[in-house]
Amino acid sequence: MRFIVKVLVAVVILIGVAIAAFFLVPADKIAGIVEDRFEAATGRALTVKGDVRPTLIPQLGVKSENITIANAAWSDKGPMLQAEGLAVTVDWSALFGGDIRIIGVDVQSPEVLLEVGPDGAGNWELAGSGGDSSGESAGGIPAFSLDQATLSNASIRYIDAAGVETALSGMDATLQLPDFAGTANLTLEGAFNGQPLSVNAEIAQFADFLNSGAVPIVLTASLAGSDVGLNGRAGLTPLALDGQVRAKISDKGPLFAALGQSAPELPRGLGQSGIDFASDVTFTDAGLNLRDLALTLDQNSFAGAADVVFREDRPQIKAQITTGALDLSGLSDGDAAPSKTAGWSNDPIDVSGLGAIDGNISFAADSIALGDSTLGRTVLATAIDNSRMVTEIKQLSAYDGNIAGGFVVNGRSGLSASADLSGSAIAISRLFSELFGYDRLITLGDMSLKVLASGNSMDALLNSMDGDGSFNLGAGELLGFDFVAMLRNLDPGFTGENDKTIFDSVSGTFKIVDGVVINDNLSFLSPFLTASGSGTVGLGGQTMDYRLVPKLLEGTDKGISVPILITGSWADPKIRLDLKSLVDEKVDVKVEEVRDQVEQKVEDKVAEELGVTRQDGQSAKDAVKDKLEDRAKEGLLNLLGRD
Repeated sequence: MRFIVKVLVAVVILIGVAIAAFFLVPADKIAGIVEDRFEAATGRALTVKGDVRPTLIPQLGVKSENITIANAAWSDKGPMLQAEGLAVTVDWSALFGGDIRIIGVDVQSPEVLLEVGPDGAGNWELAGSGGDSSGESAGGIPAFSLDQATLSNASIRYIDAAGVETALSGMDATLQLPDFAGTANLTLEGAFNGQPLSVNAEIAQFADFLNSGAVPIVLTASLAGSDVGLNGRAGLTPLALDGQVRAKISDKGPLFAALGQSAPELPRGLGQSGIDFASDVTFTDAGLNLRDLALTLDQNSFAGAADVVFREDRPQIKAQITTGALDLSGLSDGDAAPSKTAGWSNDPIDVSGLGAIDGNISFAADSIALGDSTLGRTVLATAIDNSRMVTEIKQLSAYDGNIAGGFVVNGRSGLSASADLSGSAIAISRLFSELFGYDRLITLGDMSLKVLASGNSMDALLNSMDGDGSFNLGAGELLGFDFVAMLRNLDPGFTGENDKTIFDSVSGTFKIVDGVVINDNLSFLSPFLTASGSGTVGLGGQTMDYRLVPKLLEGTDKGISVPILITGSWADPKIRLDLKSLVDEKVDVKVEEVRDQVEQKVEDKVAEELGVTRQDGQSAKDAVKDKLEDRAKEGLLNLLGRD
């Protein structure tokens, strides 16, 4: 805004100063005077290709055509400003009093080109006599007054250092500034990068707004159907703001198109269809403060406060955010249940955003809806430091139970994540279904888990996971398997939708190595059987290799124990009786029985040959042993010559 004011003021004042000579000096001479004075004041050439002529009726003033202001010497993109015409009117009475009071300025079809040069300087940085290196006079912008200035069909192009162009076209604007130190009123209509733009502003103490701090301001603006408003105080030198700010975005596509960006794909509940923001805002070059923050993203509403400190490396944020019933079910819109056949996703997980800020953020929600699941009261405390995020769970009601602990996401060198969690009275079926796509275990239980993983995709994370944990599950059902029927019928075919095994408890501990869960102390208790188990479950590969040894506790088949092998994928596990193991066990028992029988026969034969008489309950082996001891004793006595 400052550069437009400076250019217009320079043109208006120089033309105004020349009015006194307009009746005595030819038009071409007047144009020459204006051109010379402007170049001396700004260091840029001003060219008036048409006539400069005075007007007496209906108002005193001056008109000119085809005005051009040269661009910076380093630019090759044409003039900085050119206009089809310029008309300036002044106050008759003020002129007779020795003052020039401009009451009207009308610029027709001006075209303004703003660009950043190779050294980072803008072409609007004017220099000239009486000014410093920035082109601004020691006293700032000279004071002026305008009853009304208008721009008709104006266009402004801005080209940044990277060559990206922004355009404001078809702009009609009106500025009213009766007193340079008083209130300025601005209205503007046009198109910004092809999208409709309108601005209305009322700025008190205009001179102070430009040069010396914040002044009262009321501003409303609309771009591509999105609105923003400010009611408070603001200033340009230094840039500062303090007041109530409200913004409403109803259609992101046109807005981001106007800003030269692609609209982000936001899920439902996080701004997909609308964003409404309101807050008391304080902004300075040191930081940003938000108070009484109210943010609505679709159906979700948030409240809180935030402080942002601007630092050289990255901003530091401290925020407290609260919400009621938070609906994040849109995060799973269109997503199928976790795949148990296609494996985990190899899509890269981008956590580079963690490096954009540091800070401490507290978050509290009465509940959080996540597709098929709903978390209860949730209170989290998150600290972010140099691309590393640590979240502590202050309170979390989930899966009908409670979860405590925390987790870490580290993006300093690739991606690594760790978790140290414990849960009580957790609905295991819902938990396993959402995390692993496994929904056959219906029970409540206590669990603990401590893991570390690294990798830039879900597949890499699960295949690299290491850690340990424990589980202690209460009464429930294992769907798809009828272990009792398997044992009684020696048939592994009892696996289907209508098959299940009821149990009283399941417990054990486990280790995780390279994405493989290793357990060797499973204890399974049910009204009809007990079982022990050991084996592995591949988290990364979604596989199982587990051996369960159940034993019937009742019925005519009481005592039967046949190992059951569970192998294959989670989606299609293979269940079979471990008959080989059973046969090997029976063979071992039979071999032992035959060995005992042979040994008994040998002992009986030896006793018979030695003429050994067994006492009641005495084994043949012991009788032979006693007989041999007696003979040895007798031989020893004979050797010693004793009777």
